[in-house]
Amino acid sequence: MHSNGDNFYDSFKDRRYAALFWSTLMIMIGVLVLGASAVAILSDFGMQDQLLEVLPGIGILAVVWGSMKFRQAYLRGREKAPRGPLSRDEVRVARSKLRNGMKPINRPALRTPDIDLKY
Repeated sequence: MHSNGDNFYDSFKDRRYAALFWSTLMIMIGVLVLGASAVAILSDFGMQDQLLEVLPGIGILAVVWGSMKFRQAYLRGREKAPRGPLSRDEVRVARSKLRNGMKPINRPALRTPDIDLKY
């Protein structure tokens, strides 16, 4: 049985390696910047001893903010598409383009007209 984490990763791994890499990198850099700023602020006020007590609160705020942004993105993605369903002809043309690898459809060459009308 697959866990939710496996399913979440599997949905991204084939199509969006770059997005997965960059989002992970940005999250790691954000955590480092957030931690450095917390240490700098606490050291300005002389409260280095309370750093370990403040970090869980900062982490909870970061998780809440991240989950809100994730939910907004999820709901935005579920919005109805601005276009209606395709007609049968449009579906046929799209399938033929996919089958031909986006090459134009090769139509048979036109026959030269028969101008010799002597029967």
